[in-house]
Amino acid sequence: MNNYVILKGKKDRLVIHLNNEVDFLTLRDSLVDKIKEARNFIGNGHMAIEFANRKLSELEENVLIDLIKSNCDLNITYVFSEKSTGETEKIKFIKSISEEGFTKFHRGTLRSGTKLEYNGNIVVLGDVNPGALIRAKGNVIVLGFLNGTVYAGLDGDKNAFIGATYMNPVQMVIGHIIAPPMQKKILDTNRVDRTSGFKIAFIRDKEIQIEDFSSRILND
Repeated sequence: MNNYVILKGKKDRLVIHLNNEVDFLTLRDSLVDKIKEARNFIGNGHMAIEFANRKLSELEENVLIDLIKSNCDLNITYVFSEKSTGETEKIKFIKSISEEGFTKFHRGTLRSGTKLEYNGNIVVLGDVNPGALIRAKGNVIVLGFLNGTVYAGLDGDKNAFIGATYMNPVQMVIGHIIAPPMQKKILDTNRVDRTSGFKIAFIRDKEIQIEDFSSRILND
């Protein structure tokens, strides 16, 4: 069997190393073979995946994701890839946050009943499920589904903000301002929905506003 596709397990994700020289159809077929071969190894847990070593178009990425879901029992919670310039922006954004002060990084999903507190900024590389709680003195960034409860700017900092790839919190508080209920439904974290986009919540005119991250960047 060829090695156009190599699977590597990390603590928080399955890395799928893609050959960047073969044509896409060959790569696609190789991925199917690898996924079938490693089905038992991959298991049926909830995990993020990362496409590495090759830039994919939106269509190509969707094709590969569908093939993975069709040929194994993995529940994909998040997709990392090299195609999105937005990801680069987010990485720069996180770096700028860490330069503001102490920042705690958490890898993995915060499940119901868990609590994460820190006297600074918090960055979560994973999902925040309903029933999970985040409390930060500084800003909060969630690179995944934000479905839990989150507090930012605990000391009343009205300049604090909350960012998430999928913004759908049970409750959100910034400084002393409580956002109106915004959770219309609990998102299915097994479903890969990239239509939402990264959003930023912040205080404007004594209310919490939520804007698309890219438009926020353009306006700043």
